[in-house]
Amino acid sequence: MQSTDRPRARHWIGVCALAVFLAAVVVFYPYLLSAALPRFGVSRVAIALLFAVALSAGGRRLIGVEFLRWPAAPGLAIPILLAAAAFSAEALYLELVPSAVYLVLASWFYASLRSGDSIVERAARYLVPEAPDFIRSYCRKVTGLWVGFFGASAIAIAWLAIAGARSEWSFVAGKLVYALMAGASFVEFLVRKTWFRYYFRGGWFDRLWGRLFPAENTSEGRRSMQHISDYWRRQSERTR
Repeated sequence: MQSTDRPRARHWIGVCALAVFLAAVVVFYPYLLSAALPRFGVSRVAIALLFAVALSAGGRRLIGVEFLRWPAAPGLAIPILLAAAAFSAEALYLELVPSAVYLVLASWFYASLRSGDSIVERAARYLVPEAPDFIRSYCRKVTGLWVGFFGASAIAIAWLAIAGARSEWSFVAGKLVYALMAGASFVEFLVRKTWFRYYFRGGWFDRLWGRLFPAENTSEGRRSMQHISDYWRRQSERTR
């Protein structure tokens, strides 16, 4: 691997690690609590989770993925809740942890809107380095939608936990939010492909979607075609 590719590889590792961590929180956390609390008790489970959070923070620093740093104030909510659970032995604090995670995500996405490049645009450029500049406005809108989604998820999960609706809390935190997140991501992908008609990779899906939604039929599609043509022209000039 060339030296210029190493930072990108490290970012890829960080992105994948974050995705796995969040998926584990959303899918397995309620079931982890239901299985572990009767056996080990609230305090021991909270201490184990505090240790896991510390390892996660250390891993992000080791990987060196700068844009994965949590916003400071919301990020403290997670260890504070776990510490409160460890000292008080109250399960409610553990049930509020997923809400804190979504609050952190909402704050993280919102902070990226204020700092310049949105987190969605940064992620898009890690995935597709040759992505055009005209995706910026769209990425900011999608980032804003995720802010609302994560914020609403945090409120719903916190409300169910405080209300003592354990079965509903488990369903929302462990299944519903994850399903909605996956569905929203899939719909957004189709909307993005249909709007920009950016068929750079030329894989099977690009070929299929290109037949259904030809790039030359819309102004955005023609702009994407022009960008792809200019990109390959520049690449050709560099190799001469």
